[in-house]
Amino acid sequence: MKLDSINFKAIPAQPDFLARIIQIDANSEHCFQEMDSLLRSDQGVVSLILRVANSAMYSRGKQIKTIPHAINLLGINVIRSLAVLSVSRSIFTQNKNMLIKQHVWQHSLLTALACQQICAEKGANKLSEEAFVAGLLHDIGKVLLFYNYPDEYIQTLDYALETPCSCAEAERKILGIDHYEVGKEAVGQWRLPTYFDLYIATDLDLLTCDAAQNKVMQILAIANNLIKYAGFGANSSDLHMRKEKLMNLGASDSLSDYLLEESFIQQLMQNEIYLLCV
Repeated sequence: MKLDSINFKAIPAQPDFLARIIQIDANSEHCFQEMDSLLRSDQGVVSLILRVANSAMYSRGKQIKTIPHAINLLGINVIRSLAVLSVSRSIFTQNKNMLIKQHVWQHSLLTALACQQICAEKGANKLSEEAFVAGLLHDIGKVLLFYNYPDEYIQTLDYALETPCSCAEAERKILGIDHYEVGKEAVGQWRLPTYFDLYIATDLDLLTCDAAQNKVMQILAIANNLIKYAGFGANSSDLHMRKEKLMNLGASDSLSDYLLEESFIQQLMQNEIYLLCV
């Protein structure tokens, strides 16, 4: 299979909407109006934003009834994350296949939530929302492969889990193309910011020195590795190997121990956003 055989409009989502949401400049004097106008075009997005915004995690004890109220209270960056979350949810949850649900959707959602927690632990709260969006979208190439070749992609996931090998290796063996190539093309076709190439088209297990200098990339790589080897995206592995992998990606000894506590993943799965979306 070749890249030109991929239908980038195969997924049940609006790439133009996604690109416009991501590209809104939070420092523009018109950003609130732009965001309000754009969100009103999709009732599914509005519904999920209001549900999540009224959760204990975000509401701060105040009932949020309208999108302008939500924007004023939460700010552009949080609203952007919730909008991307809604679009991602619509992309991932159309299919009920359990392998896709666990190893692609749950993996992506847990990675996004882990990114936020790692930002907090590293004192990088200003990067939290960008890292969250990166976590949600980093495996979009897998989704596109699945929607174009559903039977073959389930076979690919089965092969990756049984061999075991990486998803990319299994994709190249069975499909002749991998999700990094597809994701990179999606960034261009969907007119996402070019820096999304880093998040979507990079092997997060093998960060280059340049990529590791990008703080969001490093946080994403740590979160992706943590969730994957907990059994969401790959077979689970023992704690010693998992800690070694995290530290190789730049996590400190203390951060690695914190992330590998049994309660950490459990807390993510009790997060209100996770429960609303899964």
